[in-house]
Amino acid sequence: MLHQQGGEYKYIFVKILDIFTIFVILSFIMNSTAEKLIHGPSPTMINVMNIVRKIASTDANVLITGENGTGKELVAREIHIMSARSGELMVSVDMGSITETLLESELFGHVKGAFTDAREDRKGKFELADKGTLFLDEIGNLSLQSQAKLLKVLQDREIVRVGANQQIPVNIRLICATNRDLAKMVGEGLFREDLLYRINTIIIEVPPLRDRVDDVPVLAGHFLKVYCQKYNRKNMRINTHTLEKLSNYSWPGNVRELQHAIEKAVIMSDSPVLIPSDFDFKPHSNILPHGELTLQEMEDRYILECMKKHGNNISSAALNLGITRQTLYNKLKRIESDSL
Repeated sequence: MLHQQGGEYKYIFVKILDIFTIFVILSFIMNSTAEKLIHGPSPTMINVMNIVRKIASTDANVLITGENGTGKELVAREIHIMSARSGELMVSVDMGSITETLLESELFGHVKGAFTDAREDRKGKFELADKGTLFLDEIGNLSLQSQAKLLKVLQDREIVRVGANQQIPVNIRLICATNRDLAKMVGEGLFREDLLYRINTIIIEVPPLRDRVDDVPVLAGHFLKVYCQKYNRKNMRINTHTLEKLSNYSWPGNVRELQHAIEKAVIMSDSPVLIPSDFDFKPHSNILPHGELTLQEMEDRYILECMKKHGNNISSAALNLGITRQTLYNKLKRIESDSL
């Protein structure tokens, strides 16, 4: 690359580490502008944001809990944006979508020849997040063996790439998220207590959408604007009766389900005004009695109902749930294991 300085041209050599690094950086830039945390006047979300503002300037480890689709990653990104690390990357990792055999390579990286497909040196997510924020989603899906490896790295703040011996220091701010009851898992011997204490210095619980009804009109209006722009639908609006229907629905899929419902309505409606019939979900009275179920039981039941709805087609169900096919497969394996 040529650079002019003082009337003379000097060469600046930029070392490109690998295509994967570029992909992560581009993904970060795109994601940071594509989605942001939107909330209305609900007291529960105002409380969440108050906590976010208090802790953002620190490097305290954060555990974000809540059901699927509540926006845990967006809360994590909000913490990153408000922090002193905002000029660096926030690297997100879906722990539920990574197989056990590839987990160490994905997190810690590998050197050329470490295994059959290791054709070149590659940084792991910890190195990519150096000086920035590392977001580990679905942390409850880790096996005990992987938990031990993660704990050691968090204690030492050093990683060793697969196939290498050199220790590489890493400087990250750690944020984890889960929809599972980690304390209960500790009692069942499924999650390490020392790891839980390491990651939960601050706990933020993101409320389900049914507990923040005041936010529904704000979120619906935001998603309407987003998808009107995306699909070139001008001057669309949601009438009062529709907003009432949206507010009375319990949203088992939370904000993600509302987002998909608005997108579908924008695409399918022939009118500039969205009416109640544009939304064909079940009435509130027919929704499962959430108070009688744990979060995990609610999620499991919702996943099984979605699988039944899509004829047990994992790809279609995963698309509807807003998660990857591998994540859904792993959840189904866990549900099967829990039922034994």
